[in-house]
Amino acid sequence: MATLDDDLAKAVTEGFRQAQIDIVNQDLILSGTGDVTVTLADGSKKTGPSWSKLIAVANAAGTSAAAAATSEKNAKTSETNANSSKTAAATSEKNAKTSETNAKTSENNAKTSETNAKTSETNAAASASSSAASLAAAQQLTSVPYEEAPFPDVWAPLNDDLRLLAGSAPYDTLTISGQVLELPTKSATFTRSTTATYIDKSGVLQTAAINEPRFEREGLLMEGASVNYILNSEDPTKWSSNGTLDKALVVDGSTQANTFRGTVNAATSANHQTTASSNITVAIGDKVTLSARVKATSYRIRFRFTLDGAQIADSFFDGNTGGYMSATAGLTYESSLGGDGYVYVSVTFTAASAGVVTGGIWLNSGTNLPVGAVIYVQMAQCEKNPIATSYIPTGSAATTRAADTFDLQASGNVGYRLSGDLINRVVAFELSVNRYVQPTVGYADIVTCPGARNDIITRLTASMMYSYRGSGGAGNSVAYPFSQKIFALSQDVTDTITAYFNGNSNAKTQGPTVATGGATSLRIQSNPYVVYHICNFRIWHRLLTPNQINGLR
Repeated sequence: MATLDDDLAKAVTEGFRQAQIDIVNQDLILSGTGDVTVTLADGSKKTGPSWSKLIAVANAAGTSAAAAATSEKNAKTSETNANSSKTAAATSEKNAKTSETNAKTSENNAKTSETNAKTSETNAAASASSSAASLAAAQQLTSVPYEEAPFPDVWAPLNDDLRLLAGSAPYDTLTISGQVLELPTKSATFTRSTTATYIDKSGVLQTAAINEPRFEREGLLMEGASVNYILNSEDPTKWSSNGTLDKALVVDGSTQANTFRGTVNAATSANHQTTASSNITVAIGDKVTLSARVKATSYRIRFRFTLDGAQIADSFFDGNTGGYMSATAGLTYESSLGGDGYVYVSVTFTAASAGVVTGGIWLNSGTNLPVGAVIYVQMAQCEKNPIATSYIPTGSAATTRAADTFDLQASGNVGYRLSGDLINRVVAFELSVNRYVQPTVGYADIVTCPGARNDIITRLTASMMYSYRGSGGAGNSVAYPFSQKIFALSQDVTDTITAYFNGNSNAKTQGPTVATGGATSLRIQSNPYVVYHICNFRIWHRLLTPNQINGLR
């Protein structure tokens, strides 16, 4: 059997002992708490932390590290939050200022909204009113269709003659070989004690005989009396023109009127007189009107007035277009270019002092006119009148045209025997007022019944058109000139008259000034201050509905 020597035995024993010590030490370290004492290999003792204590310390260290990291993170977060707070504070300050601005803007907007609300309220009320009016008008149009007026009791068309389609008048007659034949037609009466000219519906100048009515495109022409002071108007070769114009008589233009043609023969002047009137004696306030149809290519037309031989006023018009260029203060004028190249011009001068006035027509330029420049003048007229009237041909002396008067017999036409009779009646006609100047008496009666006080059917003033039975009239506003408008006057048994004109109406209830007067005729009369045309004159001896009256043409 083998044996161990002592050294080996000691070594083995020591090994077992050391292993046992390691087991004990390991057990102390692993299972102990707090500090533990272990035996070292040399037998000495050493005290140190147990495993559980090391774990506790490690855990505590880890927790501190995590806490430190968290603190660092929180510090950074606090720094970020501080910066955000700073930015937020700045933003808040900016927002506060913006809020203040917005508050002021809101206040202004509130005030504007209040104003707009009030405006909207006003507009809404106006719209409501307008809508109501439109609805009423629409309802009237739809609920009351067009009503044709019945055939008139008196009807004078006045388109081309005086014949009546209805009404009372003597039968027309025709004399053949000394025998008087009665015709089936009836006509109104027209008087004018002189001849007169007019422009027919083809635009040609015509002459009407004594007591012959003049029918133009707008109907029967009505004018007051006047005198033309330009002598030899039909023979321009006798005109007192300058020697720098070669003059000739030609028939020219749409009117085919006798015409002065003047051709410049010397380039020595900027002014060339074509004609001048004879002397017209005036008092302070008297008016003189110069008129003509003139044509002058590219040069000016000059209308000139003298008082006691000295130039007192003049006016200038473009000879090509008729456009007004300049005039002395106080002159009134009108000009219009015709389709044939002629310009119709009229100029009115008001005398500021008494004396002798002449009117003349000139070809004018800013510099000397060249040889060959031409001016045409036709229907030249100078009259002591506030408005221009139709052309009056003259010879060696000033010539007068008498006033126009149209009459219908009262019996059977006016509708009453005495002014105070209570009647139903409607009078209507188409009217064109071409020229009007306020008369010195303040008005011009154009349609009336002489002898009755009152039966004034149409009275013209500066801005109104009236109808009268008593001292007060029914009137509607008017602006001159106007063309082809319907006037109507309704009278009923309550002594109410209603005047209709230009879409308006006005009523007046009043008896006549004198109830016992009677009309001697129904008259359409002229006035020196008015030039007008009338046609389609009708009377109904009954009332018409407003719809029928408004539908009259």
